[in-house]
Amino acid sequence: MTYQALYRKYRPGKLDDVVGQSEVVSLIQGQLKERELTHAYLFSGPRGVGKTTLARIIAKELGCDPVFDVSEIDAASHNKVDDIRELNESVNFVASSPDKKRIFILDEVHMLSNAASNAFLKTLEEPPEHVIFILATTEPERVLETIKSRTTHIIFKKIEEEVIRERLLLISKKEKMKISKEILLLIANFSDGSLRDAINLMEQGFNTFGEKISEDNLYNMLGKLNRGDVENLLEAIQNQDTSQVLDLAKVTFSKGMQPKDFLLSLSEFFRNVLHVKYLSEETNPNELSTSVEGLVRKANEQFTSQQLIRILDLLDEANVDIQRTTSHQLKLELFLIKLVKPELGTDSKTVAYRVDLLEGQIKSSETVLLEKSKGKIEKEKPKDSASKKKLENVPEKLKIKGELRDFDVHWPKVLSDAKESLSPKKYAYLTSVIPIVDNHTLIFKVPGGNDFLLNQINTDGELIELIKSLLAKRFGVDMQIKAEIGSDSFNESNEDTVQLAQEMFDAEEIN
Repeated sequence: MTYQALYRKYRPGKLDDVVGQSEVVSLIQGQLKERELTHAYLFSGPRGVGKTTLARIIAKELGCDPVFDVSEIDAASHNKVDDIRELNESVNFVASSPDKKRIFILDEVHMLSNAASNAFLKTLEEPPEHVIFILATTEPERVLETIKSRTTHIIFKKIEEEVIRERLLLISKKEKMKISKEILLLIANFSDGSLRDAINLMEQGFNTFGEKISEDNLYNMLGKLNRGDVENLLEAIQNQDTSQVLDLAKVTFSKGMQPKDFLLSLSEFFRNVLHVKYLSEETNPNELSTSVEGLVRKANEQFTSQQLIRILDLLDEANVDIQRTTSHQLKLELFLIKLVKPELGTDSKTVAYRVDLLEGQIKSSETVLLEKSKGKIEKEKPKDSASKKKLENVPEKLKIKGELRDFDVHWPKVLSDAKESLSPKKYAYLTSVIPIVDNHTLIFKVPGGNDFLLNQINTDGELIELIKSLLAKRFGVDMQIKAEIGSDSFNESNEDTVQLAQEMFDAEEIN
C-alpha cells in the first residue's frame, strides 16, 4: 500500500473538522445553508491554514464529482495567457448533472502574469451560472485590484499555537507516536501558524529520531540556533568576546547551518525580545516555548531599547547584504564582529550604542557598590541611630529599582495611568511634549515658541505631583520634573497643531 503523508491523511473532509478558522467556517456554513454562495471567492492567508482544503469541502458540500466537476489549477505553473484562454473555454462545459455546480480552484493566483489576469477578468465577472471560482493566495497584495473587486475576499488567519498543539496531540495518539506535550508545543511554535507545516515537522522529527526526539533535534532540523547557541551569543555580546562568537559560528557551520539561516534565527529571537520590551503581556502576539521565553526575558534585561534597536538594524542590514554577495560566511562573521565590538562601527547608532553600553557598565558598578553597602550594613546589624545614618547615606541613585535607561519603554504606560486622573486638556499637555531623562530629572521638551504650554506645565503643581507619584511607583525614585523650550519644530502637521489646540481649549474649528 502506498504511504500517505500525515497532513494528507488527516486533511479535514467536512466543515466541522476545520480548525482555527471559526469565522470563515461560520460564514461559509451560512451561505451553504441559504444557498447564497457567490460566483467567485478570493481566499487569502498564510500557507497551510486551510484555504485549498476549504475550497474542496465547499465542492463536496455542493455534491460535485471530484473528477468531473472540480478543476484544480496551480497558477504558479499555469500563469500564461494561453493557460487562461484554455480555462476560459472549459468553463462553458456543463457540470456532470444539471443541478450541480462546477468548481474551479486556482491556487497561488498572485502568480498569474498581468496579461493572464486581464484575460481572466471577463470570465471571472460573468461566469456561467453553474460555475464557482475559488482563488487562493498567500500574497493578496500582488493580486490585481480588478480581480479582487470581482470576488468575495475571505481572509484566513494563522492558527493559534494551542489549537495546533491539540491537533498534533490527537494525530500522534492515533498514530501511536509517543511525543511529549512540550515537544508538540515547540513544534507548534516553529510552525508559525501553519497546521500543515506542524504536521510535517512532527512526522519528519518522529521518523528521524523516534521517541527520543528532543528540542535540539528540532532546532538542528530547521536550521535554527538552539538554546545553548543563543546563550553563548548573549554572553559573547556582554563580554565583547569576538573569539567566542566566531567559534559559535564555526561550530554551527560544521553542523550544516547556513549563514542565512543563522541570521534569520537571530532576527526571530531579537524580534521576540523587542516585543517583550515594548508590548504588554496582553497584546504580545508571540507565544514562546518555555526554554526560549527565559532567554528572551534575559536578553530584555541585558539590552536597553537603544542597544536592541541597533542590533535589529544590524540584522536587517546583514539580511539584505547577504543576498547580494557570494561570501555568505564572511558577511556573517563581519556582522558578528560588529555585534560584539561596537567600537568597530562608525554609524551614528553604533556610536550611541557605545555610549549606552558605557552607561550600563557604570550602572553595573553602582549596583555592585550598593550590594556591598547592604552587605556591610547587614553584617553590622545596626541598632543605634548612627548605624541607621549609614543606610540613609547610601546615594539615592543606588536605590533605583527600575531601569531609567529604558524610560521610553515605560513612558507610554505612565501616560496611560495619568490619563485616568487628568482632564483631556491636561492630558493633551503631556502628549504634546517630548520627555527626556537627565540623571534624576524628567524634562518635558516643549515645542519652540510655545510659552503658554511651558508656563502651564511648570506652574501646575497638581500635574507635576501626579507624574512624580507615578514615576516613583514605577521606578522607585523621586524625580524632579520641569518643562523647557525644545526645538523650533516637532515635525507636526498643521492638522495635528489644530487638533492639539482644540483639545487644550475645548474649542471647535469654525469654517
